[in-house]
Amino acid sequence: MAAAWSRSEDFFNIITDGSYSHAREIFTSFDNKLFAGIADPDVDELYTLNHPFFLDFEEAFLGWDGLKTSNIGITQGVVECVDELAGIKIQEWDTAIQQHYIQSSAHYKVLLPKRRKTFQTGTIIGRVNAINSLITAIGTDPLLATVKASVIAFLVLLTAARTKQTNQSNAIDAALLAMENARINQGSYMLYVYASLLKIHYLNPTDIDIFFPVDLLTKKPQITFVRKLTNMLVKYLFRRKLDILKQVIKTINGSDNIVRIYFTNGITTTLQPGDPFIEMQPRSAGSYDPALMNYADDRRHCYVQNMAAGEANISVSIY
Repeated sequence: MAAAWSRSEDFFNIITDGSYSHAREIFTSFDNKLFAGIADPDVDELYTLNHPFFLDFEEAFLGWDGLKTSNIGITQGVVECVDELAGIKIQEWDTAIQQHYIQSSAHYKVLLPKRRKTFQTGTIIGRVNAINSLITAIGTDPLLATVKASVIAFLVLLTAARTKQTNQSNAIDAALLAMENARINQGSYMLYVYASLLKIHYLNPTDIDIFFPVDLLTKKPQITFVRKLTNMLVKYLFRRKLDILKQVIKTINGSDNIVRIYFTNGITTTLQPGDPFIEMQPRSAGSYDPALMNYADDRRHCYVQNMAAGEANISVSIY
């Protein structure tokens, strides 16, 4: 297969892919530069056609950014419910149950076969299943009617928080799709403007530079990321579209700690059960296929996590 010819590629699309913030800078500057030249009828016509594409992207970007920001609070609502379940609630229910059924009794073991464990560990779905199982096991027992009412009331709160989070995630996904389509449309029209102006200024092609944010378009994306991880919190590293058939992630861990590296969709910073990840071993260097870190086209956000107390110094490069 013949190699692609750079002069026939949609290079504006290529340049703006990978960072919506960078794309926004480029599109804003481009729109402003065209507007500055509308005294020329040819440029005025191009600006008039371009401006709606710019506004579409700007609207999509602001919508996505707003949803992403508010998602932090919504996610926190679910986290608070889960924390409450693992702490106060299961303790309260367990204590109330033991007022009627001692821990060693067969009936207690039917109600809470693993005591508090399934309410305090595992996935959210697993904990919801544990709550539902407890409600079913209590049944119509009059001694535990108050406990059952409390469990059901808490389940309603947790379900509402999870539903709100799911709706928010779906809204973010839709906003992300709208923004990506707007990015592609604006990038494609930039190529049209480029070709139109080049047709006019073909004898002196550099004359068209004044209509484009050349400094932003020629800015090379960062490929090496160096971090000092001072605690065990998850840290954001970068967002990038990668070619998994050609590109690899090279890592250097200069510390005595294991450091985990992986990709998510950016809506969540944590992996789902079974998702792949790489652990950078202490004092080591490695080269990895991004797919081994959970990378996919819809999972471009890279995160790292120091897995032990103490500092960890790492370097991650895209090749």
